[in-house]
Parts: sequence; structure tokens; C-alpha cells
Amino acid sequence: MSWPLLRLAVAGLRAHAVRLLLTAAAVVVGVGFLAGTLVYGDTARAAFYDDLARSARNVDVVVEPAETLVSAETVSRIRAVDGVAEVDGRVIAWLGLLDRDGRLLTQQGHVGYGLSVPGVASLAPYDVAAGRLPTAAGEVAVDKATVANTGYVLGGPVSLLDQAGTPHRLTLVGVVDLGVNRLFGNSPVAVLTDADLAALTGTERYAQVVIRAEPGTDPRELADRVAEVTGDPRLTVLTGDRLRDRLAEQAGKYVDGFLAVLIGFGLVSLTVSAFVIYNTFAILAAQRVRELSLLRCVGATRRQVGVAVLLEAVALGVLASLGGLAASLLIGYGLIWGRELVATDIPLHAPVVRWPTVAVAIGFGTLVAVLAALVPALGAGRVPPLAALRGSATAELHDATGRRRRVRLLVASGLVGAGVLAIGVGVPLAFPGLPLVLGGGMVVWLGAVVAAPLLVPRAVGVLGWLPARLFGPVAGLAVLNARRNPRRAAATTMALTVGVALMSMFAVLLATARDQTGRELTENFPVDFVLDRNRIDGTPGATRGELPAELADVLRADPAFATVAEVRLAPAPVDRQVRIWSVPPEQLRGPVRPEVTEGDLARLGPDTVAVNRRVAQARGLGLGDRFALGLPGVTDPTGAPDPTGALTVVALYDDAPTGGAALVHWDRFGSAYGPGAANELLVDLAPGFATSDGRRALDGVLRDYPVVRVSSVADQADELGATLDELLGIFAALLGMSLLIAVFGIGNTLSLSVFERTRESATLRALGLSRRQLGRMLLAEAGLIALVGALAGIALGVGVGWTAALGLIDSYGHGLPVVPVGQLALCASLAGGAALLAGVLPARRASRAPIVAAMAAEG
Repeated sequence: MSWPLLRLAVAGLRAHAVRLLLTAAAVVVGVGFLAGTLVYGDTARAAFYDDLARSARNVDVVVEPAETLVSAETVSRIRAVDGVAEVDGRVIAWLGLLDRDGRLLTQQGHVGYGLSVPGVASLAPYDVAAGRLPTAAGEVAVDKATVANTGYVLGGPVSLLDQAGTPHRLTLVGVVDLGVNRLFGNSPVAVLTDADLAALTGTERYAQVVIRAEPGTDPRELADRVAEVTGDPRLTVLTGDRLRDRLAEQAGKYVDGFLAVLIGFGLVSLTVSAFVIYNTFAILAAQRVRELSLLRCVGATRRQVGVAVLLEAVALGVLASLGGLAASLLIGYGLIWGRELVATDIPLHAPVVRWPTVAVAIGFGTLVAVLAALVPALGAGRVPPLAALRGSATAELHDATGRRRRVRLLVASGLVGAGVLAIGVGVPLAFPGLPLVLGGGMVVWLGAVVAAPLLVPRAVGVLGWLPARLFGPVAGLAVLNARRNPRRAAATTMALTVGVALMSMFAVLLATARDQTGRELTENFPVDFVLDRNRIDGTPGATRGELPAELADVLRADPAFATVAEVRLAPAPVDRQVRIWSVPPEQLRGPVRPEVTEGDLARLGPDTVAVNRRVAQARGLGLGDRFALGLPGVTDPTGAPDPTGALTVVALYDDAPTGGAALVHWDRFGSAYGPGAANELLVDLAPGFATSDGRRALDGVLRDYPVVRVSSVADQADELGATLDELLGIFAALLGMSLLIAVFGIGNTLSLSVFERTRESATLRALGLSRRQLGRMLLAEAGLIALVGALAGIALGVGVGWTAALGLIDSYGHGLPVVPVGQLALCASLAGGAALLAGVLPARRASRAPIVAAMAAEG
């Protein structure tokens, strides 16, 4: 590479530095977001590793049970192993904590944990944040998050539940800091003495044994000796380093998942940046026709002119990427600081920048700049030397020949056809076909990009027809200017289309998910409240324990409740899939009665069964067939004992208020499983009572029954709505980066066009166009381009999102996808408003230029 070309590229950058400023800003934003996600991931991993060190500090070897807990005898044998300095057994058991109002604290349906006081202080898995650890019976320490949420105070009472659900009051003497240990899943944690822990949980064996080696002992060799001494294949022996790595991996899994999402959005931002860069270099090449042709006149070859333009792109990419790398520190640390919005429990940590992040930032930024400038560079190399003799220095480099137009149409049609075919193949496959649908949508978008120079001017003409008729010549001039350079308008439009299309697609999918889940909740939970028992004893049984026997009668006495039905569930499902359930015959009515699709539920008796429609279809069962349920005391049609416990199917049902799949008669259930209380209570409100009234009535009754859990359709719908709103907010924030870059592109294109049309604007002013009218014309031009891009994005995003949602509904739900018109209108309005803001400065500059000086300008 010759030095003159390099000097020429540097001179070109210096000469057009102002014009390239917005382009560089677009690259800075795109690269900064992509590199910032990598900084976020590296920093989060480092923060996890450092914070988790407390739960495994000073631990050289750890023993964990795979199936059974570790006995005290095993700990004694480990203590006698050569090279062991200290050993501590950790008791971990399920334990229910009550808040100050007597309600059980749960996290995603899970009660809390009880931990033992460490026998060796140096091997403690937590820090004492306030107070001290328990030393006597009746004392407890609680994790700091629970203390903050409940308002517990040192010296005050804390109520804990034993295995039977009986409350016990202890005194809070300390607050512990667990860090980000994901073992407890943000559930409340209490630290107790061994005696209290055994009394409340019935657990004396150890869930983990930690070992500190003597100085000079290799942890790996010590782990081998400990494994040999335990002699139990059900026990896993690890080194402390492996334990720390595993904890960090488990705690950081969701960081990696969210990081992949962030990287995807970062690549979208860089794609949008590519459109902006392409447009900038295409416009600059058109504006520098005379300059480039003079280079050809003095001996520069086509290749040298093209290389000079590419060198400018390389320099721009490197400089802007360095700026993006600097911005990535702020973006990455901002994600960590705002962890409540994008994740949870990520401790603050100094930003970590590794060499792959630097390489990705500079490499991707430069590569995108070079690829985007490649076509303009080739066009610049084709400028003929005689172009320097022409009067206009801003002749556009274009390919408007009929042959190339036909090729463009053929390529675009092929891409759109391939995309539609992929979507058609993917829709019937439901969820497994979702990648095909989304991939097909991307191919359709590529086809739209190819055809955009032919379609965008026509779309601008259609959208601008009415404004031109209503607002006169100013709007008409704006339409003509927006259509003047098809490729320029197409690139600007497509940059905006990407972000709007993705935003529209996510809006349709999330709105449909909200609607479908609401339908399922309403159909599968026809009652207002479902009561069951929280698991507080740690047993992994498939069925929760029985409710207090008198609770149903207590609720029936309250006028707020019209229906209180008792549901019994079999202790274990049949074949681990089909759960047997039963309701007293007099209560099997109204919202409790399942929706029968075939047969007659009135025929349900001791020797018959009603089966869920999906289970029956999967097992090939129909009316009159025998369904083997393994129930004792069942006879076959001849009267002989049936060892399979099969009952005759008399009804198939679709939606039921419980998760049971086989409904048997109340007498048959009692004979098979014996007498017992209900596992669930289905509660429906009386007419005239609102959900809030029922909730208050339940809260008043259940103060005496802290182990009872209440679920309601309203609660689940609110929780789902909050989750979907949070997802939509996150997607909107992430896609905001690409929309910001697209707005940069609109402002950049308009700025360069204003410079290019300096003499033209002055001529319009001389012919009577006022400054205000010139500014309005330019703003209208930006608004038309933005409106076309937004509408194209909405059309593409809604089309792909609606089709993908329809495929999922056909397999997993019913109804039609939902199009959130309000959100889409807001998105289009924001895009148009942002484009108008981006056009304010160029319009202001053009309208304030002196007429005489502007008419003398070269452009």
C-alpha cells in the first residue's frame, strides 16, 4: 500500500470530518452496546466468583450427598483422615418462617431454609452483618434480605414453623449476609442451634461437609483419601476450587442467557450502523465526483480511488470503535448498576475489560465500516475522468439501468419467496418451527432491502400524496426531495425498519402470550381461589399434604364464599403422569364440575372414571374402555378381582379446576386410599363480592393456618402481566439503541443532503420560499422517510409475529393472535417524532444560510 493513498485517505477524513461526525456517532453507539454487553458479562462473572468465595472460603475439600445425608459417624471418620486440619458439617433443611403478620414467607412457592451454626468459624458459609450467631436455644439469626423485607428487629420475635405447621417463637440475635449464593434461591434463611434445628426440622444429618487441609497438603490428594474413607458411592467428594467454580457457574447461568440476548441486540445495532455508514459514503462519493474525477485525471487508477475511499472507512471504523470501546465501560457498568431491571443479585464490581472484548469492539466496528463502504468505494472507482468538466459536482452514482432494475427485482422476489416458504414450513411445526418462521422473516426483510430502492420512492409518493394536496407546494417539494435519490432514501428507511420490525414482532408475541395465558387461566381455574398446603418438611412427594380438616367448614360459614369444594389427590400419580382426584358428589357442580367433551359425568360411580381428554388421546382411550389405575378392590366386568385396578371410562373432559387427570368417585377414592382430609379447597365467591373482598376474608381466616397457601386467577394474571410488561420494557430499551442509530442516520442523511442542495435551497429562497417554509420542507422530508420506515417495520414485524403466534396457538391454544394497535401506534409516533427532532438542526442550518453566499456555493 503506497503512502500517498494513505495520506489521501487521511486528508479526506480531515476535509469531511464534520460530515462524518454523525456516522462516527452511530458506530460508537453500536460498538459501545456490543462491547458493553461483553464488559457486563465479564464483570458479572468476576463479581459472582468473588462474592461466592465467602460460601466456600478456606474450604479445600467438600463432601456432598447425592441421595442421602451424611451421618455424624462419617464426619468422625473424615476427621481422622491424614491431612485434615478442620471439619465442619453443615445442616441444611426446609424451614418455614412467618412474617410479622403471621403469614408464611415463600419465594416462588418455596418455603425457607434452616442452617446450622458453623462449628468452625473459619469455615462459615456466610458473614454476620449485624448482631451475633445463636449460642443458646430459642435464638435465631436471619438473612439480611428477609430482615429488610419483613421489618424484623434485633431482639424482637421471629416465628418459625415445625414439620407439623405449629408456630414457635424465637428471638432474633443476628443478621447474616449470604451474598449471591444461588443454593437458597432467594428464599428466607434462618440460622439456629443444632438442638433447635433438629426440633423444628427433624434433621440431624448433614447436607454438606467442608474440610480444611493442613498446610502443605494437596487438596486433590486429600479428596481422594476422603473418598476412600467414606466408601459410599452416594457421596460426592470435590476439591474446594471445583466447588467454587461450580457455584459460580450455577449462579452465572442466567447471566450467560441474558448476555446472549444482549449480544443479539448489539448485532442488530451494528446492522443498523452499516446502513448509516453505507448511506454516508454513498452521499460523500456523489458529492465528491469532481474531486474523484480530478484524481483520475492526474493518474489515479480506479483501484486506487476505491482503495482510498476504503481506507477512509477503515480509519473511521477504527477511531469510532475506540470511542465505542470507551463507551462500553459506561454501558457495561450501567447494566451492572441497573441490575434490578436486567437481572437480580449481581454484586457491584469494578468493570472488567478482557482482550477479547477489545478485539471484538475494534474488529466488528472496522469490519462493518469497511463492508458498508465497499459498494460506494466501487462506485467511486468508476467515476470517469471527464466528470471533472461537468457543471455539477453532486451527480449521484446510481444504477438505474433497466437490466439492473430487473436483476434487483428477481433477487428480491427470490429472497421473499424463500422467506415465505420457510415461514410456511415452520408454522405447522409449532414451537420447534419457530426458528424457521423467524429466519424466514429475516430473509423476507433481506428481500425488502434489495427491493427498497424501487419500493421506497413509491411508498413516499403514496404517503405524501394527501399532505401535498392539503399543505401545498412545501409538502409537494418535500415529497419530491424524499423520492429524488432512491438508494439514499431506501438505506435511511431500512435502518429504521429493523428496530421497528423487531419491536412490533415482540409486541405481538407478548400481547398474544398475555391473551392466551389469560384464557387458559380462566378456563383451567374457573374458581376464584385454590387453597393447598405449603410444603414445609422438605419431602419431595408429588402431592402436598392434607389441609386442616375443619378449614372447609370455617370457610363455608363465611357469606363471601358460595362454593367450597374439597378435593383429594392420590399420593402419587399413575405412571408418574396421571394424577387421580376426587370430589364429594354433592360438591361436583358449578365451577367445580369439569367441562365434559364426551360421555356423561352423571354415570360416574365406584367402577367408572372420567379422564382428561389429552390423556385419553395420548393413551388411545375412548368411552367404554378400561383404564388401568392400580386401585385396590376393583373387579372386572365378570366380578373377578382385577389386579390392574382398571375402571371403565364414562366421560372425557377438557378443562378442570385441578391438575388431576383421572376423576374417580368419592367412595372409590376413600376405599383405595382410606379416610383423610382434603388436599385442595376450591373456593368461589358469592354474587356481589369482589376478589379483594374474598382475599380479605381469606386472610382473616388463614391467620390461624399459616401453612395454607392461596392461589387465585387474579394473582397469577397480575404476576404474568408484570413479567410480560417487564420483558416488553427490556426489549424496548435494547431496541432503543438501534432506533437511536437509525435516527442518527436520518439526521446524517438530511445534513449531507442540505449541504449538497445548498445552491438549490438558495434558489428556492430567491424565488420566494421563506425560511420557515424551507425548514418545514426539510422536516417534512425527514418525517416522510421515518413514516415509511416505521410503517414498513410495523408491517413486517406484525406479519412475522402474527404468523409465529398463529402457529403456536394452533398447537397449544385457541383463538387468534393479538395485535396491540396502541403500542404499534406509539412506536410509529415515537419514530416519527425522533426523526423530526433529528431534522431540526439541518433544517435550521439550511434556513439560516445567506441567499447570495449559498447561491455562490459549489453544491
